[in-house]
Amino acid sequence: MKRALAGLIILLVGVSAGAITAFARDAAFHAGRIFPGISIETLPVGGLTPAEAEYAVGRLAEARLGRPLVVHLATEEVVFTHAELGLRVGTEGAVQRAFELGRLGPWWQRARTRLRIARGGASVPLRVELDRRALRRLIESLSKEISPVPQEAEVFVSRGEVVMVRPGRPGRTLDVGASVRQIAAAIAAGATDTDAVVAVTDPAFTTAKAQALRTPLARAATTMVNNPDRIHNIELAASFVRGRLLAPGEIFSYNAAVGPRTIERGFKEAPVLIDDELVAGDGGGICQVSSTLFNVALLADFEILSRTNHSRPVAYLPLGRDATVVYDWLDFRFRNTSGHHVLLWAEVRGRRLIITAYGTATEAKGVEILVTDHEEIAPPEGTVTKEDPGLDEGTVVARDAQPGYRVKTWRVVTLDGVEVRRDFIGTSVYRPVARTIRIGIRKTQELSERH
Repeated sequence: MKRALAGLIILLVGVSAGAITAFARDAAFHAGRIFPGISIETLPVGGLTPAEAEYAVGRLAEARLGRPLVVHLATEEVVFTHAELGLRVGTEGAVQRAFELGRLGPWWQRARTRLRIARGGASVPLRVELDRRALRRLIESLSKEISPVPQEAEVFVSRGEVVMVRPGRPGRTLDVGASVRQIAAAIAAGATDTDAVVAVTDPAFTTAKAQALRTPLARAATTMVNNPDRIHNIELAASFVRGRLLAPGEIFSYNAAVGPRTIERGFKEAPVLIDDELVAGDGGGICQVSSTLFNVALLADFEILSRTNHSRPVAYLPLGRDATVVYDWLDFRFRNTSGHHVLLWAEVRGRRLIITAYGTATEAKGVEILVTDHEEIAPPEGTVTKEDPGLDEGTVVARDAQPGYRVKTWRVVTLDGVEVRRDFIGTSVYRPVARTIRIGIRKTQELSERH
């Protein structure tokens, strides 16, 4: 028994001595090099000298920091490196820790570490941190480069066709805090792309709506008299109508669009109808624009909200188809009931005023303006005498009596030639005028002082 025990002890001592010898030989063989099976992060560095490992780890950190992340900003994409997003990789001490694995502690502890490395390997982590302040600064700077205000599409009419001048663009508001959290999570997960948190506001008039605005829904034209000041006023009033874009359901107000008809705003004196007489007044001629537009609104099948006929018939349109306006008193208003955006375009060509409503055709319907129930109203008997400060003293101008009229205006809508609707627009009454004599009372001296 004693001999057997002694033999076992001698055997164990022999095995230990052999293990120690083998361990010493292995350590001597890898002197100055990192032991096999050791990695720094995912980079194997076993067998490398510390200097070689430092170089390799530096390249690893560069690759990690240069890794791209695609950030989606609604309709755009921006690519950032992880370094630009605030990622920091600390390589200091990693090589030293890798080199010391299996070299620290008593021999048996070192041997156990070596055995563990040989069986399953070992990895030394790098210090990877995200500088959230730097990331927030980047996202804040990015938010300043995007506009929260949507850009409306812009159109123009050239040779009778609607053309795109500027496409619409949505407004975007970047949620900085939520975007920082979203990007940080993507970096931690090793994702290649992520979405920033963006609230998108579409313009009211988008590119698609502008592209759909192609069809002339209605067009009307009237001829102007050869009076330069009156033509000037018509052109000026038309410029305030030209390019007006009406959203579905929007109400158009002529007085709001054109504004006060004053000399200060560029309007000139021209004949206007006051007390059944044509006299010089600011903005004479602007009613021709409102009347022409009234016909366009009727033919486009818009809802007429307010319209008043002149006190006397006008030369440029038939009875029942005119619309007089007086700022802050009588307005012409209609509602866009087409269900789509509508573009109003008014222009003067020679002595013709042409107004067109462009929109989106939804059905092949026909619209006709019908004036019925023509009734003539006899003028008053007798003669009316008036003093006229606009005529020179001693000048007498006589005008024959003129009848008045009463008519009814309708809009008839057809589909495939079959009447589907008949709208009563209103009754127009044009006052009769008695025989009138105007006697001038303006002194010759007053006339010379004016000039």
